[in-house]
Amino acid sequence: MGNKELIDLFKTSIEMEGRGREFYLESAKKCTNELGKRVFEALADDETRHIAAIREYCETMAKKKIAPKLCAAMPSHKGINERMLFGKREAELLKNVQVCADELEAYKIAMEMENAGLKFYKDAISSAADQEVKNLYSFMIEEEENHFDLLSNTYEYLKDPAAWFAKEEGPIVEG
Repeated sequence: MGNKELIDLFKTSIEMEGRGREFYLESAKKCTNELGKRVFEALADDETRHIAAIREYCETMAKKKIAPKLCAAMPSHKGINERMLFGKREAELLKNVQVCADELEAYKIAMEMENAGLKFYKDAISSAADQEVKNLYSFMIEEEENHFDLLSNTYEYLKDPAAWFAKEEGPIVEG
């Protein structure tokens, strides 16, 4: 794969991440509950970080004709699942969260977007020759998987909190 094809892949990645960011910001504004707002805002923050990393790759490759190391383009940060952990008090407050059908639909759309991104990055990694580019796309694959898991878990929680708590807490055996 030549640099032009690679730059085109990066541009597509930036556009895709940008659409995701805008969707997440709009969804956060429309959320009627704190959990949904926090999830969508965290996802938008990640998309902003992804765009910056991909742009760094593009700029470095344009200047030096080589891909930068992943650590240079993507500063270290806590994973989204770590950032979204709720404390015990917050978890108790979330037991009574109300959600509307539009918010659940936003989660479905977001999961579809993350799956599309996952497929795109898996296709991109298979065509990349440079190891640093593969490292970037491996990172992006992991991020998309984490985003999907967070969205799926939150969707299941919002759809049926009682069932979600029963599954998460597991069976209680007394005796």
